[in-house]
Amino acid sequence: MVMRITWVAAVGLIVSACSNADGPTPSDVPASPTSQASTSTSSPTSAAAPDDTSATTNEVAAVQQADAPEGDSDELRELSVTHPIAELDAMWASQPYAANDNAIGIQFHNGVDYFVTEPQVTVLSAVSGTFQDVQVMERQPDGAFQVNLMIIADGGQVVSYSLEPSAGPADEAKIAEQAILSQQMLDAMTVERGDRVEIGQPIGVLLGQDEWAHVHMTVKQSNSQPEIWLCPMDYMAAGELDVLSAPTQAWADRLFNGSKTPELCNL
Repeated sequence: MVMRITWVAAVGLIVSACSNADGPTPSDVPASPTSQASTSTSSPTSAAAPDDTSATTNEVAAVQQADAPEGDSDELRELSVTHPIAELDAMWASQPYAANDNAIGIQFHNGVDYFVTEPQVTVLSAVSGTFQDVQVMERQPDGAFQVNLMIIADGGQVVSYSLEPSAGPADEAKIAEQAILSQQMLDAMTVERGDRVEIGQPIGVLLGQDEWAHVHMTVKQSNSQPEIWLCPMDYMAAGELDVLSAPTQAWADRLFNGSKTPELCNL
């Protein structure tokens, strides 16, 4: 029996709030090749780029997205972000940050995704701060499972991850495997609520079913309302950005047949 575990509201919103988070509908994209890595032979091959339903339509409508404020406040100057995975050579695609009504015309995406081909990669703390919480979540409306975690950066910013074994619709067998993998990811966490974490510190693992396994990372200015999403790449060192360029274009080529050339931060 699969037990449904819901997110604890007391720690604030952590669910990915993004519309069609990892791509448009499958009919809009070319067929996906056979998965290069899987933790189970029973997992079906992804036939097309999935439509990640990390948040419901109502959740998306409720998000009051805004660009990062102008200026160089002390709070924003303090923020330093790195990549949330250690094995960057396992990343084949990356969905970039995209604000509402961005210039390139791609779907809203409140963070950055790291899609990997390895069945297991090391998850890192992208910031220095306090580990807030981690939970297994059954995602609605498709019933898929993932692990959500939250870190409060030293400057008060909220960094959240979704560790997703795959993306998009899944059959019962795949969902059942996701529930198992999500519990294993939860058990593999090396930190707990209240622990101090440092930037780049290993804190867990991502376990994948196929090439759509990914870490979805978001950064909010604070835990206050309205939610103000920040582009994570704006707070990375210049030398860390090059590794995202080719995977970002690979994501766009898969979903848009080469018709889009996104930036890392699309405003």
